[in-house]
Amino acid sequence: MTGADEAGAGSAAKDGAAGTRVVRTRWGVVSVVIFASVIVGYAVGKVPPTIGLVSDEFGLDKVTAGWLASIFFAYGAGLGVLTGMTGARIGARALLLTGVLVLVLSGIAGALATSAAMLLAVRVFEGISFAAMVTAAPKITVDVSRPEDRNLTLGIWSGYMPGGMALAMIVAPFLAEPLGWRSLWWLMAGVSLIATVLAVVGMSRRRWPEQPRPDPDAGFDWAGVRATLPVGALWLYGGAFLLFTIQWFAIAAWLPTFLIETQGRGPMGAALFSALVVGMNVTGNLIGGWLMHHGVPRFALVGAANVIMGVTGLLILAGFVPDDAKIPLAIVFSGGSGILPAAAYAGAAAHVPKPELGAMANGFMAQGAAIGMLLGPPLMAVVVGGLGSWEAAWWCMLICPAIGLAITTGLFGIERRRP
Repeated sequence: MTGADEAGAGSAAKDGAAGTRVVRTRWGVVSVVIFASVIVGYAVGKVPPTIGLVSDEFGLDKVTAGWLASIFFAYGAGLGVLTGMTGARIGARALLLTGVLVLVLSGIAGALATSAAMLLAVRVFEGISFAAMVTAAPKITVDVSRPEDRNLTLGIWSGYMPGGMALAMIVAPFLAEPLGWRSLWWLMAGVSLIATVLAVVGMSRRRWPEQPRPDPDAGFDWAGVRATLPVGALWLYGGAFLLFTIQWFAIAAWLPTFLIETQGRGPMGAALFSALVVGMNVTGNLIGGWLMHHGVPRFALVGAANVIMGVTGLLILAGFVPDDAKIPLAIVFSGGSGILPAAAYAGAAAHVPKPELGAMANGFMAQGAAIGMLLGPPLMAVVVGGLGSWEAAWWCMLICPAIGLAITTGLFGIERRRP
């Protein structure tokens, strides 16, 4: 990815540079990467609106249903950094292609699942796509972007997860009710196959002649590990991302169920309102990229996102807040918190020790995001079940933002020391 750039006060575009200076952003490659990444978001988002149907068929309780939503991230939570190291060896393009092929196979296997255990196993396999995509996609995005455009392209790309999830939630009511929940898995397999073809063609060396060449004979990069692990900014940005994903994905995964149980909404209305809420996170991602492009410090975006999540998350669950206000609050929660992923990925790009270690730095972000998304939905299920109601869990929504603000102070100290 990018290394330190002495001209770079306050933006990843100026803080880092690829090994060869890019004079023209290849928007065609950026578009292919975003399309492939959005399918990963779709893979995540197809479960929340169909949890009820799957639970009815396989007899799942709420905690197990929470694991169905989140176990997708088990591979990334355990092997995210290792996947980043693999990407440095086989090349980001090959890693991205691996991710979309996994989506093709898991879409077919999930559609044919005959038990809850089989579906959970498929979800674990499916999660390889997340670790591969979240490692390869930002590396490619930086490699094909002018330094002046990197914050912008990374900001746009960082909306892949909420964008894909929102798309799945919009499609789900129109497919799942007449055709069954398996139709969403078949759709994913077909669209992933299209993405595979586009990636092969759109990222060929003819269309992207200056793409870095992988080194298949490279050994395990111990020197890279020793250079990367001590970088405090990577740990802090990864930690901030982890806390964000715990809270955001818990809300996103359970929002359809929350609206059905607390407001009496039908499955279609709950899914569409949830799609609106999740989709607003994309707006936050874009705003985050735009703000950094115009010089707003990354640590300021991390701090602002945590304040927004703390206040609105509390009010969403609080019993004294009218039901009519909860969807607007969820929209603000999702949109306002969306500035954090853009800042986290730009921070990783800015602080990576040298360009060759970009995929490894992305592994920090991948592992932080995966751990948060793995834990969020089942933790919410355990807390709500243990306390007896959604309203009783309001105070839990303050824990992650409080720790996030502490991390922000650490980032402030690091970022202000940059030349």
